[in-house]
Amino acid sequence: MSHTEQIKAFVKKYYYYLGINKQQEITRLLFEIAKRERIDYTKVAEGLPKPPVRFSEIKNYLVRRRYPSFTKTGQGFKPSFFDVTIDPKLKADVTLKRQFKPKNLFIEESVSHTEMANRVSAHFPKSNIEIIKTYKQHLGKRRFGIDDYNRRLENFYLVREDYDFFKKCPCSANSAFCGYFVVNLGSGCPYECSYCVLQDYINSPGIIMPANIEDFFAAYKRLGRDIRCGSCELTDSLAFDHITGYSPRIVDFFRHYPKTMYELKTKSDNVELLTSVPGARNVVISWSLNPQKIVETVEYFTAPLMQRLEAAQRCATSGYRVAFHFDPMIYYQGWEADYEALVDTTFHAVDGCDVAWISLGTLRMTPRLKKIIENRFPDNTILDEEFFTGHDGKLRYPDELRVLLYKNMTSWIRKRCKDVPIYLCMEEKSMRLKL
Repeated sequence: MSHTEQIKAFVKKYYYYLGINKQQEITRLLFEIAKRERIDYTKVAEGLPKPPVRFSEIKNYLVRRRYPSFTKTGQGFKPSFFDVTIDPKLKADVTLKRQFKPKNLFIEESVSHTEMANRVSAHFPKSNIEIIKTYKQHLGKRRFGIDDYNRRLENFYLVREDYDFFKKCPCSANSAFCGYFVVNLGSGCPYECSYCVLQDYINSPGIIMPANIEDFFAAYKRLGRDIRCGSCELTDSLAFDHITGYSPRIVDFFRHYPKTMYELKTKSDNVELLTSVPGARNVVISWSLNPQKIVETVEYFTAPLMQRLEAAQRCATSGYRVAFHFDPMIYYQGWEADYEALVDTTFHAVDGCDVAWISLGTLRMTPRLKKIIENRFPDNTILDEEFFTGHDGKLRYPDELRVLLYKNMTSWIRKRCKDVPIYLCMEEKSMRLKL
């Protein structure tokens, strides 16, 4: 019997007189407290009021123990008590970095004779190649789950994109709009960041790349206006660049539109192709940054912090501007020293004059993503902090903690660079007024 099943059996045995939803809340709280405090759930149960007892007494005890900071303030809050089910078979393998060598290469018929198809086929000579009518037709109506996501690197799809060329950033409900346009140059990522939102809403059995980048350029021309955009919503912008070879073409295209900002956001150091061509100041290469402690324990298979910063330095030397996203910031004991050192290290590596902007954001997730993280990364510690339902239905740190994180980071950044633009990502509008 698994650990979670033991907790469920315990709750069912001793609180049989309570309804299913109430038993579920007790189970969830016992599970999270035991995990947070690094003890067995039976040790937590020892402090419970002895049954039979009213549900409110049981819940009050468990909530006070699980959410100590909020219960001290006496403020109302909305914790999330959905069912807890951990399937060991869904655990992500982060023991050994995998080389991206897909077993299967699926190429849509309409792009099978393109230069990109030849390039990708040559890059994966041992892959089984299958020409398919369309990606949609090939998959049919099948839905894909976590186990498919865990095997996503086995399949590579080369397709013709016909729709999502440029679209407004899907900001969270009631969040301040950033004015960003998303360019969907691919879907899927080779990295294993335990907080990654792609685990939640990508319904695909593999990595998907468009073969028709010229249609993206044509779509931009049809917009007829200058924008700020980037190809970083559904994939890492540079993780597959050595395969697609897209970055030099993007740079050469957008250097002719100097009032449009194009961003390539990454956690890699894969900048060889970028630095092989003269940089354009309106093409911004950006990195998501966290302390090396977080990189090692949360952002599996990504480039180490110093390699990211060395890549940023190379891009700045090549004529690009760079940007940094301290997002998601993750709260833990000792975060202040680590994040202040991260800011110092960043500006030691890159001159502030070369930094186009900096964004700040804190860890957030949907309830469904939380369940996925629990299954794929059962040993995680990032879920052990206090999360509450925020303005957009996502689980977030308390307002006071987010304000503290943002104020400190802004102060440390301003000490190193007074003029760099700083903005909040995926935050409620009122948060700006609190800083």
